[in-house]
Amino acid sequence: MSRIENQPAAYIKHQLPGRVRLKIPQKKGDYRYFDRIAELFAGCPGITQLQLNPQAASLLICHGMDTGFSAIAEFAQINSLFTIVEQVPEETFSIPHLPIAKLTSTGFNRLDESLLDFSQGLLDGRSLLFLALVGLSISQIGKGRFMAPAASLLWYALTLLKEENEKTFDLDKYLRH
Repeated sequence: MSRIENQPAAYIKHQLPGRVRLKIPQKKGDYRYFDRIAELFAGCPGITQLQLNPQAASLLICHGMDTGFSAIAEFAQINSLFTIVEQVPEETFSIPHLPIAKLTSTGFNRLDESLLDFSQGLLDGRSLLFLALVGLSISQIGKGRFMAPAASLLWYALTLLKEENEKTFDLDKYLRH
């Protein structure tokens, strides 16, 4: 199948008889695009189930055993939904020879970046930890444990918030000079 210009590229993430998961990276988060897929695939013969996940840029297609996936891929291409391409090899990650503290910091930075990407910039590691600590303190208060556990958890959460505000303040100070 040749690639039609301006048509999104989709690749097969995994495939089993009667089931295929596709990824369409350039359409990540595009809910209207995935609504269009649902609308057009409703008229595609052979599809028995369709699960769409715009946030992950993936779709799961279940089809009858008598219907090959190639017919569905051709339907998608004819209707300008996507073209199946070879999967681009993912970068492999190897652990460098660094001290444990540096490796841990690197791991947290990667987690932080992933959270920011996934939440579209709304949630980072510090925010997630803050919310978890506040939630745990509320849980402790609900159990009648006001002082030790709840107070400690709230203190840690507020310390995180204070540190973040200080960083923001310092950053603003440097930006003005």
